[in-house]
Amino acid sequence: MKRLATEFLAVLILLGIMGLLGLLSGQSPSEPKAPSETQVAAVSAVRVGQKIFSDELAISENQQATGLSNRASLSPGTGMLFVFKDARRPVFWMKDMLFPLDIVWIYQGKVIDISRNVPEPEPGTPADELPLYEPASEVDYVLEINAGEAAQINIGDKVEVVDSLTA
Repeated sequence: MKRLATEFLAVLILLGIMGLLGLLSGQSPSEPKAPSETQVAAVSAVRVGQKIFSDELAISENQQATGLSNRASLSPGTGMLFVFKDARRPVFWMKDMLFPLDIVWIYQGKVIDISRNVPEPEPGTPADELPLYEPASEVDYVLEINAGEAAQINIGDKVEVVDSLTA
């Protein structure tokens, strides 16, 4: 009986220490982070017409704001798929981009517009002087791929997320 009481007391002390550490860190133990904040990366295979791209998903606002900025390059056949809960007409820019892109604008499973060979900005270009890119109408997905890779993609092509998983 005394051993059980000792074990119970040890568990209570441990829980108290954990709770105190949680308070000191500014986050209570019962306050988990939102999935979009803790998610390391999600990838997806997307078929656009006859081409399949392996894409990193940009779902959270932070992921979408960062996009492909400050990356040296993309491997051929890869890209970033921006996923929007609600259809919208997003405005993209090439802030901190280091290579040119094709931007494929998608709505309800079809390509509705393509911005081809969007150049990276000249180094030192002020943010307020960067060109803005937007689709002709609302979209629910945007696919960024290497410049030139949209050469075989046409407006009206069917788009299908083939596979999706969290890494």
